[in-house]
Amino acid sequence: MLTRYAIRLCALALVACRSDAAAPTLSLSPVPPGPIMEQVRAVVARDSARWVGFRRDLHRHPELSGAEVETSRKVTAELRRLGFEVRTNVGGYGVVGVLRGARPGPLVAYRADMDAFPSTASDPVEFASEKPGVRHICGHDIHTTVGLALANAMHQVRDSLAGSVMFVFQPAEERATGARAMLAAGVFASEKPTEIYGLHTTSFEVGRVATAIGTLMAGIDYFDVSVLGSGNLSAAAETVRQRILALSTVDESKSGTTQPMDFVMIHIDPPQQSTNRMRLVGYVSVGDPAARARVAAVIRSGLGESLPAGVTVSASYTEKGIAGVTNDSALTVAAAAAGRAELGEPLIKVTALAAGRSEDFGSFQEQVPGVFFFLGVSNTARGWNGFPHAPDYVADERSINVGTRTMAAVIVERLRVR
Repeated sequence: MLTRYAIRLCALALVACRSDAAAPTLSLSPVPPGPIMEQVRAVVARDSARWVGFRRDLHRHPELSGAEVETSRKVTAELRRLGFEVRTNVGGYGVVGVLRGARPGPLVAYRADMDAFPSTASDPVEFASEKPGVRHICGHDIHTTVGLALANAMHQVRDSLAGSVMFVFQPAEERATGARAMLAAGVFASEKPTEIYGLHTTSFEVGRVATAIGTLMAGIDYFDVSVLGSGNLSAAAETVRQRILALSTVDESKSGTTQPMDFVMIHIDPPQQSTNRMRLVGYVSVGDPAARARVAAVIRSGLGESLPAGVTVSASYTEKGIAGVTNDSALTVAAAAAGRAELGEPLIKVTALAAGRSEDFGSFQEQVPGVFFFLGVSNTARGWNGFPHAPDYVADERSINVGTRTMAAVIVERLRVR
């Protein structure tokens, strides 16, 4: 989860696992026959300790955007162990694995991001990062582990699936470049999914899952404005700057706080001055289409009014430089119903957006309709704060089971033999 200028910005069994233990091998105990989700729950319970160990290994060895060498290798090894069709180095260190169900049907995709984040703060867990200045404080170690646990569960019940599942393990989400790089590299070129799903850790209590129809995370738009001419360009540029900032509905200091769905937050870098030119570069965090259109119209053509003679304004505005997340309505309704059936309670309905925080999952959604979820990882009773990028970020590892079961319920509902 990223922010463009702060750089990002997002009754279960307890799992016992020594923090310093290596990931145990998968149990060979058979999965009991029965309804497909009963089999999934059995697999998840059987292998919980192993996936906690896997997650802790990732946490101890985090890798920054574009450098996910060992993480990619570990993901590839797990997918090949399961016998998946695997592609590597897709748009960087991206990995794609495909599971074929027993019967023909649609192709559903699931995406997990793998990269870590720069942080010099102390890591407050026993299995702390061993790489100075790099930590998993956005939960991508959880995301990757859920993706693999889900792949394992789906493999166990593949004979009950009518269709296939594509698992997309994405690099460089923290730089908001990985999704588009994978698309440019042809991640969907040979076969295109009918829909795509994913999740991100957040500060809801462990055991809770959230989503929303339509906009779930704001997009990030970029602008580049030049004030040109002679005379007092500094004063003219300040006038233009104030006109841009006047479009905001929330102060930039409130970045990360939840705001009404139609909020606008604007950041402008310090002015860049050269001969006969003052340049203003910045970004707009916005999720509502009407609000985006209003801001874009003013910046593109409404900044030059009442400026001194000889001064002109030239501006460019790039919408969805970071795509944000916009969920498909029909798929969200179906996915929320499947999630509720599995968790035994409704999914939380998101009614506000986090200002300044975005996600490049929306780049996939521009090609394939899909649904994104927020996975609660906080544990207030234990003082564990699951807010992404918080210096004291700690994720309750029971969320791995919650995320795996919820996503399995969604995919099973889409692909189960009717």
